[in-house]
Amino acid sequence: MFPAKCKAILKTMKDEVLEIGYASYSAQDQYLDFTAQFVPIIQINEQIKVICSENGVTTHIFIGNVYLSSSKLLRVISLKCAFLRGAEKVLAAHIPFEAQIYLPAFKHKLFVNKLMYKWHECNIKAISMNGVAIECPDILTEFEDKVTIKISDPIFSKSTELHLHTGEKGLMFGNHTKYKYKIGKINKRCESELSSFIRKANMALLGNIEMIDEQSLY
Repeated sequence: MFPAKCKAILKTMKDEVLEIGYASYSAQDQYLDFTAQFVPIIQINEQIKVICSENGVTTHIFIGNVYLSSSKLLRVISLKCAFLRGAEKVLAAHIPFEAQIYLPAFKHKLFVNKLMYKWHECNIKAISMNGVAIECPDILTEFEDKVTIKISDPIFSKSTELHLHTGEKGLMFGNHTKYKYKIGKINKRCESELSSFIRKANMALLGNIEMIDEQSLY
């Protein structure tokens, strides 16, 4: 989610909606910027809330003090953040790691082309509960609708195969292609471990910000 912009709602501490726009957060400098077509002018040092969402689901709630206020940008400092339960269901973990992908290849023999499957190295660029972005050697067009990948660290406690089906057509760069796939049905253990990995990855993006329990906001 961060540091890219996400959809956000600017609210008072009494939960009055002030504006709908976008938020971006700097973990290094510990500030949040809220932008919109028109940002209401708010008194410096006034405490406000910024409610962040992904795919229509609230994921983070930031509380802080106004540091800079203009019609184009509101900067908030002295931040606290609540990372909401269930946020990992709609967020992705953008932490590249190595995995394996089971791909077909033709083995050329005299007068015969034999189809062989074998495991190849690949790179997982991002993963969510529903999908995965893979950088790997080109997949033969007639076999790219469904593939299988194998992952252990850093997500699963043991080597685990995920069955994928078509998401988005590959995008070329260099000697590899980036493919986006949807993840098929997974068991409870895989679901729990993947959910935990995504949550930890997104928590890490927040850096050293003070974390608060969401119940304290209501």
